Amino acid sequence: MNDKSHGGVPCTALLCFRWATDGLPEFLFLFSLLWFREVSLTRFATDRSEEMEFTLRTSFLYQRIRFRNRQTELMDNPDLDPQLHDQALAGLRRINWWSRTGASIWEAIERSALSRGSSGPLTILDIASGGGDHAIRLAKKCQQRGIPFQIHGCDISATAVENAAALADRSGVSGVQFHQCDALHGELPGKSWDVVMNSLFLHHLEAADAVLILQRMRQVTRQLLLVDDLRRTLPGYLLAWVGCRILSRSPIVHFDGPVSVEGAFSDDEVKQLAEQAGLSGVRLQHHWPQRFLLSWSPEYESGRMHV
Repeated sequence: MNDKSHGGVPCTALLCFRWATDGLPEFLFLFSLLWFREVSLTRFATDRSEEMEFTLRTSFLYQRIRFRNRQTELMDNPDLDPQLHDQALAGLRRINWWSRTGASIWEAIERSALSRGSSGPLTILDIASGGGDHAIRLAKKCQQRGIPFQIHGCDISATAVENAAALADRSGVSGVQFHQCDALHGELPGKSWDVVMNSLFLHHLEAADAVLILQRMRQVTRQLLLVDDLRRTLPGYLLAWVGCRILSRSPIVHFDGPVSVEGAFSDDEVKQLAEQAGLSGVRLQHHWPQRFLLSWSPEYESGRMHV
């Protein structure tokens, strides 16, 4: 089974859902969900024990994200069936499109790396590039703006690299290449890049490995380092649970989505990781849907660049 349909949901309904949730503040959308549960409880509860049971269930949900709980995700299995892997990558591409993560990354690049000016092409390294949708979207943005570019994506998974290369061919973009690479322990492609980024990778790692990847990214960054990932919050957990089931039929995505939020870092934890990696002056911004974008530049440290 492929994942070309929208999880069994008619396209019109999916677009309406996206408009409704993206057009309203996140807190209002989630407050409505929680309010509905509270009203339902008040209307149908027959005794005090049911109210206590609801309180315990709610507390249990908070406990799931109160402390970081990194678990092995199904996508991390090197022996994962290629068909299931392809289906999961397709689901993640749809989720990335819906979350508008690519737009947040492009805005950061536009504000800093592009404003610096350069005689050569804009070079971007996307670490743990997965299905390649971010790299390809950035390539299209550069083409639309008439900006010369070279974009490389690397991933430890051969299936992901093959999937990304096929998507690039279908998209008709040039100047994008994908390589299989162990970003933690292998040799990164190229000696230095204008922009070095990763998305939805940090939460897969133990804290020590997260520090290591930030250090390795810092070593090859000329202008801008970007990390986009999930925030470990209750709204983020609820959005992951609901959104993954609406936007994808993949059982891999259904399981990994909420588990990813449990394994994500809090804002304070991310800042501590950056400090341990020697990244001073980092910027941390939040964006829909319950994600953060960490940015760092060598010029942040000197105070010469403002965002």
